[in-house]
Amino acid sequence: MVLNSLRRLLCILAAALVALPLLVAPMSPASADGSKEDKIAEREEVDRELEDLRIELSDVNEDLAETYLALAETELLIPQAQADLEEAQRELEAAREEDRLIGERLAAAQAEEERLSGEVEEGREEVDTSNEELASVALNAYKGGGIPNPSTVYIGNASPQDAVDRSMNYRLTMASQGTRLDTLRTDQAVTENSAERLVAVREEIKQLKIDSEKAVERTEKAEREASEAKQALDALYETQKTQREALETKKVKYEGDVSTLETRSSTLDTEIQELARQERERAEREAREREERERQQNQQQSSGGGGGSSSGSSASSSSWIYPVNARLNSNFGWRVHPIYGTSKLHAGVDFPVACGVPVKAAHSGRVIAKPYNSGAGNKLVLSHGIMNGHLITTSYHHLQGYAQPVGAEVSAGTTIGYVGTTGSSTGCHLHFEVHEDGNAVNPAKYL
Repeated sequence: MVLNSLRRLLCILAAALVALPLLVAPMSPASADGSKEDKIAEREEVDRELEDLRIELSDVNEDLAETYLALAETELLIPQAQADLEEAQRELEAAREEDRLIGERLAAAQAEEERLSGEVEEGREEVDTSNEELASVALNAYKGGGIPNPSTVYIGNASPQDAVDRSMNYRLTMASQGTRLDTLRTDQAVTENSAERLVAVREEIKQLKIDSEKAVERTEKAEREASEAKQALDALYETQKTQREALETKKVKYEGDVSTLETRSSTLDTEIQELARQERERAEREAREREERERQQNQQQSSGGGGGSSSGSSASSSSWIYPVNARLNSNFGWRVHPIYGTSKLHAGVDFPVACGVPVKAAHSGRVIAKPYNSGAGNKLVLSHGIMNGHLITTSYHHLQGYAQPVGAEVSAGTTIGYVGTTGSSTGCHLHFEVHEDGNAVNPAKYL
């Protein structure tokens, strides 16, 4: 019973020894892959944010923009570096705790080994002594000098009392020998049980020493990784400090660009408004001419007894599409300049997309201009006619090249140009605007 209980205890201990490393062991290959995928996703997110910032800096001096982007990248990397350091510190704490627990279990097992070794040795000595005593009794009995035959107890007695005394002594002697035999059997069982436990404890010590070596290796590895993570974070902070100082210096150097940007923005608005004015005059002239033709046709049909239909010049508000198949990264509206802190209307939306990608007409219309200026670079303007009393135009900025001549009639989805980074642009993207009578409106109203 004792042996079975001990075996159950050892099984539980062995299971615990197996389970503990699993609780604090380094990541499995599957979780390591997950961590790798997380790192890739984090880097992609950083790149997307930098791409968005690069587009927001389209109107900024290239030298200043690159300095700002370098600082932005450093600051985007700092949170992950902090998380890496915290994770490395947690791993180090776990490794040290594992090492401590294994050390405690090893010390306890070694103490148990010492105790069991003493018990086994003492038990063997007791068993040997009992064996010698029982062997001596057996030998004397064999030679006739040992325990008397029961029948001789009552023969040749001097008196009845003497027979009683001899009978009592006989029973006491036999009882003593029986007790001694029971004790021998118990001592043998205890010694055997202790010996089995001693073997199990020694196996445990052997495994614990192996686990201890692994725990030491894990702790040393965790210490290196924590140190490297700390150095990486410190280096980012130092870089951040240097880059901030450089940015402040260049902001002063290029501070005159702020007024230039505002002037350039006004120039662009005036340009679109003038194009819209000319296009409205053309549309109204064509409308008058069309009405005159229709009036004449109606007179002819009235005199000739026929009917007819007329067509208007109003554009349909349906069938609008995205000019490129890409995500929006900067919406329409007022925004604060990332460097100067000034407010400026972002008159359109931006699509981060590679240079050379075809740009489609967002709606059917006519190419009315292909101007170039230092802000928008190569720009194409489409007129879509009058909708709800407003002349609607769209403009496509920073193009690498054109696919349609001025005057060309296009349908929604027709290629009109190619994405580029001309003008005040620090990266390939399409800037897209929608105007009503020359006034910029949110493209979301139409797309």
